[in-house]
Amino acid sequence: MTVDKLNVTELDGVVGGFREDNIQLPTEGMEIVCPKCNNKDGKSFAPSALYDPKIGSVEYRCKCGCKFVCYKGKVILRDDWDALCKLKGISYNF
Repeated sequence: MTVDKLNVTELDGVVGGFREDNIQLPTEGMEIVCPKCNNKDGKSFAPSALYDPKIGSVEYRCKCGCKFVCYKGKVILRDDWDALCKLKGISYNF
């Protein structure tokens, strides 16, 4: 019996999603999906995520215009994130 192994690129083609592979981001290993258009294609997002190490948040920008923040396993639309930061007195860098 032989076992075929897939590399990350091949695996993405099978599952059809964009899996964050940047080990320096807290979202590493997560499947990134736009909450507005449900897009999972990595090419549809800005080439680099915006990471705020002070807060531990990662912002993604989809080609549909949606901006969203991943924070502690949650996905928050950018406008809601800004309101939450203001409420908590947090200065968000982006």
